[in-house]
Amino acid sequence: MSRLAVGFIEAEGFVPIFDAVDAMTKATEVDVRGTTRLGGGLVSVAVSGDLATVEEAVEIGEETARAISGRNVKSIVFASPAEPILAIAADITIIGS
Repeated sequence: MSRLAVGFIEAEGFVPIFDAVDAMTKATEVDVRGTTRLGGGLVSVAVSGDLATVEEAVEIGEETARAISGRNVKSIVFASPAEPILAIAADITIIGS
């Protein structure tokens, strides 16, 4: 039985994030939980699924966003997320501006 993993990617602007979402969903069966503005031009996306899928999707998404923006892109994957991380992934807008 696989456990739920969550991943987040942040980049400058919506276009790199939208392109990352497109690439992630075409290449994997990851669930996109949502996107939000973080402030300062940063935008993030949250994804969930089994660990291997989330890791693959986040790697693909990060590479895609970096190729589009040419700027710094950050990501993190939680293999066994705590309840507060699951809450953020379920409603990513709670951290947005």
